[in-house]
Amino acid sequence: MQSNQKINYRIKFKSENEKPENLNFKIEGKERKYIRLEDMEPELTGPMIQNKKITIHWEWKYQKDNIQDRQDTKDGEKIKQYHFMIYAIGE
Repeated sequence: MQSNQKINYRIKFKSENEKPENLNFKIEGKERKYIRLEDMEPELTGPMIQNKKITIHWEWKYQKDNIQDRQDTKDGEKIKQYHFMIYAIGE
């Protein structure tokens, strides 16, 4: 994101379908892990700084144990792709 005006930004997400249960997210530079994309929204607001860059990592822990392996198989049978929208809003 980039702006030559003094503005604030907000990042919003909208999941289009159900995500795999073991898929988690993390904002680079923060320790907290998020279960849903939408849970990150309060952390993704603030003043626009020149050439602002936000990196979000994803992690899909599977085959850690039998319970997660079964859940991963169940998720794989339900979904081919996880679809979501990203909105960058300047105010």
